[in-house]
Amino acid sequence: MTTDETAVPEPIATLDAPPVPVAIVPDDPRTGEPRIPWVVRIASVLSQLAVAVVIGSLLWVYWRAVDVDGFASASWLMGQFVTEPGSLGRVLLAVAVTVIALVICAPLAITGYYAWTGYRWTRVSGLIGAAVSFGALTLVPPAWAAIPLAAGAAGLLWLPAATRYFAAWTARRHPAEVFAPPTTDVYYGPLPRYR
Repeated sequence: MTTDETAVPEPIATLDAPPVPVAIVPDDPRTGEPRIPWVVRIASVLSQLAVAVVIGSLLWVYWRAVDVDGFASASWLMGQFVTEPGSLGRVLLAVAVTVIALVICAPLAITGYYAWTGYRWTRVSGLIGAAVSFGALTLVPPAWAAIPLAAGAAGLLWLPAATRYFAAWTARRHPAEVFAPPTTDVYYGPLPRYR
């Protein structure tokens, strides 16, 4: 068997690279991820500020509720019921105030974090956070500041810049499927060159 040293080997069949998605939002050169627009930054900060306001107000309610005489004036909800010091009613009111604060803070904290990382569903969670922020009315008046903060965060996430940012992250996380071309020259048995 002789080999021809001048013969050029055939190239290996390879697949084409998937198409590069069109950049809706330019990438940040430092991170290589879509650049966060100012509306998403502000919405995230407003959501986290609303959480901080509610938590601070809850701590203030706790501080005022420790005093036996100040329990009824610690929050609006606690003032609606007549309770005796050390009773189960007071414990349940303290638990109720805590649950209200958690229900307010959970969607706001989730919205603030996940909007920053580019998830489109945070627009809905922002609306939920804005709706449940009205529960701050059952706390103390400083907690009421969480209502406009949550509403502002929810509104900013519906602006066009945020929509483009979420679309860029969706395209990055879920690229379009690219299928390999069908193989038509399949040989069963020995290849023709070996016959």
